[in-house]
Amino acid sequence: MPTAPSGQGTSGHGPSGPGAFDFGRPPFDRLTADQRAMLAGALDIALYPRDAVVLCREEPVDSLFVVLRGSVQERRGGEVAAVHGPGDRFGLQALYGRAGGKAGGDADAEGTAARRFVAADECVCHLIPRAALEALAADNPEFGAAILGGFAQRMRDLAVERSHREMAALTMARIRQAHLHPPLFVDAAASLREAAEAMKRNRASSVLVRGGDGRTGILTGTDLRDLVVLDGRPVSDPVGPLARYGLLTLERDDLLFNALVLMTRHAVRRVVVTENGAIVGLLGQSDLLAVLSNHSQVIGVQVEHATDPADLGRASRSIVELIRTLHATGVKVAFIADLVTELNRRIFRKLFELLAPPELLANSCLIVMGSEGRGEQLLKTDQDNGLILRDGFTCADLPAIAAEFTRHLVAFGYPPCPGNIMLSNPDWTRPLAGYKDAIFGWIHRPDEAAQMNLAIFYDAAPVAGDPALLADAKAYLLGRLQDNQMFFSQFARPTLSFDTPSGLFAALFERRRAEPVDIKKAGIFPIVHGVRALALEKHRTETNTVERIQVLAELGALDRKMAADLIEAFAILSTIRLKARVDLPDKEAPDEEGAELAIDNLVHPDRLGKLDRDQFNDCLALVKSFKELIAHHFRLNH
Repeated sequence: MPTAPSGQGTSGHGPSGPGAFDFGRPPFDRLTADQRAMLAGALDIALYPRDAVVLCREEPVDSLFVVLRGSVQERRGGEVAAVHGPGDRFGLQALYGRAGGKAGGDADAEGTAARRFVAADECVCHLIPRAALEALAADNPEFGAAILGGFAQRMRDLAVERSHREMAALTMARIRQAHLHPPLFVDAAASLREAAEAMKRNRASSVLVRGGDGRTGILTGTDLRDLVVLDGRPVSDPVGPLARYGLLTLERDDLLFNALVLMTRHAVRRVVVTENGAIVGLLGQSDLLAVLSNHSQVIGVQVEHATDPADLGRASRSIVELIRTLHATGVKVAFIADLVTELNRRIFRKLFELLAPPELLANSCLIVMGSEGRGEQLLKTDQDNGLILRDGFTCADLPAIAAEFTRHLVAFGYPPCPGNIMLSNPDWTRPLAGYKDAIFGWIHRPDEAAQMNLAIFYDAAPVAGDPALLADAKAYLLGRLQDNQMFFSQFARPTLSFDTPSGLFAALFERRRAEPVDIKKAGIFPIVHGVRALALEKHRTETNTVERIQVLAELGALDRKMAADLIEAFAILSTIRLKARVDLPDKEAPDEEGAELAIDNLVHPDRLGKLDRDQFNDCLALVKSFKELIAHHFRLNH
């Protein structure tokens, strides 16, 4: 985003004359003449009155500060830790190593005193944009090493510190959040052979033995091996006298960390879990460690071991808690999106595999589209999925299978698509030739519905079955495109469909009547669709918005500064969108039992902190500029 150093500073561009940058100071004296010219052209300049806050701990920046005139005090907890005078630079940690802190607080995330940079007197600072700094560092390694030295280690330290915070949060998880193996009971009179057969039949590693005296014991696969193979016990011997009694038990609402301590203390690999006095399952050491090391792993285990759609439903609901945990520990929204996308796709794949016969799996490709296809799904929004069949293949039970697939996803918390873009709709479950016919129509007879269908299909990604079917359809789509200005103009036009407000918050907060803003329509959709239109025009195969932006910048189809700003704005808007739901007031938060983080895309300005409001406003201003770029590029105003 373009730098807005502080509400108390004013900025300009391209200093010259008395305000010219001093290239005689290290490490800038290492730049070549061409590199100095490039930096001089990229510089901004800002003026700060006395006592103005130039930079504070919680404020994100996109520029390195270099003092031109005056001085800046670096204050920590009210104490002056350092004074920066002409030629001194600061803000590199905020630029690259900001770990985040509470706005308006007195301490940062690490518990140390909050740091602020305050103008000791009227001062002027040069602002070196991040993009220019990184370009110079890449072009001149000696300069890069001098100005960025030590930051690699600091970034590693920050990553470790964030990992520790996440670990601390996960150790507060409850046993009920972990995958429990269903209890498998046998009577004490059952033989060792019968116990082994029961384990094999149920893919279990232990059985619980009901003793004649009312006690419950356990017999594991290791016990069976030792008893039969090593001790030579007949497989006809009853299990009752051989089971181990005095089970280690924990309640379902106990901490997972307590289970870890219990397993370690008694050198066992599983504990019995009870609820209201009844045994409800067994917690294995591997499942416990999976939760403590990465909550996403336990969801993956639940999906992998699912034997019916109900198991997948429980795994799907676990994703909500994963989102809450990752968000609370400060994990970036792009990482959350990647993780949630992968888990969602594994759930979709497993569900389709549970419902579809092998011949259907071998002759079809399950696809997801829209935000799921782009890998940008955070919360459970409308379904956008379809099925491509191999030409000539038929399946008599296909309508029933498709209807069941859609029904189960709705039960998992994925709402039905208002446009009916789902497997249960025959228009989205058809042979490859049928998809090609539809693509031909979308391109050559483009009405509003056709444009929408083309847009979401362009974002499609394979989930299960034969991905070559989707690749064939995508190749046909790109092959049919022509350098037709009218077509691309029509395709890009929805970028301008929704109003993007500007100058929003000052007026609203003066009146104390903040109206909610649809963040998707006002900010996210224009970026997504504008970028999608540019990518389609270049016949690109990438589906993710950020990847498309990066490729467009490499091709010269998008200015590199605009590309960097769009990537950051997209991340900020996505984060605010997520926070708007995760941080709901208690009276509006979803119920804990079976809760889903439904999203309505509305952001309430009166609930945003100052930093989020400022960022939101900056992002919307950038979106307006991007929409103007799209309008000019595709001649939408002609």
